[in-house]
Amino acid sequence: MITRRNLLKGLLGTSLAGLFTGIYAGFVEPDLRMQVQRWALQPKGWPRGRALRLVMVADLHGGWPNMSVARIRAVVALANAQGGDMILLMGDYRATHRFQMDLVPITMSAPILAQLQAPLGVFAILGNHDWWDALRLDKAAMAPIPTQTALEAAGIEVLVNQAIKLDGFWLAGLDSQTALQTIRQHKDDWVGKSDLAGTMRQITDDDPVILLAHEPDVFAQVSSRVALVLSGHTHGGQIRFGPWVPVVPSQFGTRFVYGCIQEDGRDLVVSGGLGCSGLPVRFGAPPEITVVDLS
Repeated sequence: MITRRNLLKGLLGTSLAGLFTGIYAGFVEPDLRMQVQRWALQPKGWPRGRALRLVMVADLHGGWPNMSVARIRAVVALANAQGGDMILLMGDYRATHRFQMDLVPITMSAPILAQLQAPLGVFAILGNHDWWDALRLDKAAMAPIPTQTALEAAGIEVLVNQAIKLDGFWLAGLDSQTALQTIRQHKDDWVGKSDLAGTMRQITDDDPVILLAHEPDVFAQVSSRVALVLSGHTHGGQIRFGPWVPVVPSQFGTRFVYGCIQEDGRDLVVSGGLGCSGLPVRFGAPPEITVVDLS
């Protein structure tokens, strides 16, 4: 029998559960639960016995409270501690949502990111929010945008539709695939700055290719010539309830939402990233630094 007392107790319990869930999603998970997610694989075309450790720092979205200057310093320290051969910055360096209480612009975070160290170097690509940040200041913004300029001024090499030869392999980086998309556009009407074909034409031998692409959707177009694609952008869903992910910023739904994905003999790793987009909350998708071991 439902009594007034039981009804009030139920409403109070529901309210408290909602309050604690909101506190957890808004402060505990995005601020405290930073983890290291590790993947080990041997992609097709990767030389046997050739070990390589890649450390991915994706989707910082700098801005207080979720990604303060102190937290960016902690991210740098944790990334350096992973012993990576390369550290890869995967785009989206500043929060652009309206719920920030204090801004952390790229001119503030770039000198901190410059403290990242790895034997083969630290490399960066650009994300859609880096372009949107530039376009808010100047609707006619052209490359190089302020994020690229600030990172390069701090000594970090930014790959913008560019492929470079390293120690027996190629590292290629695409520009954002949704650089010019606006909130009013349908999610399928992606307008970007990426040039996959032009980037691949820069590769002049048969050595394996690692491709950095902020948005993972390009994986559907990548040929088996590329040994591995690394991406961010999705935040692992950012808010997820087990297998159900309400919103994924992808044309393919949850197909490329998170983790190590293999299709047709090709490999993709999508980092869950570190920051927040849209809303300053994460639930069921804790922030992470992603370590990929090739061997």
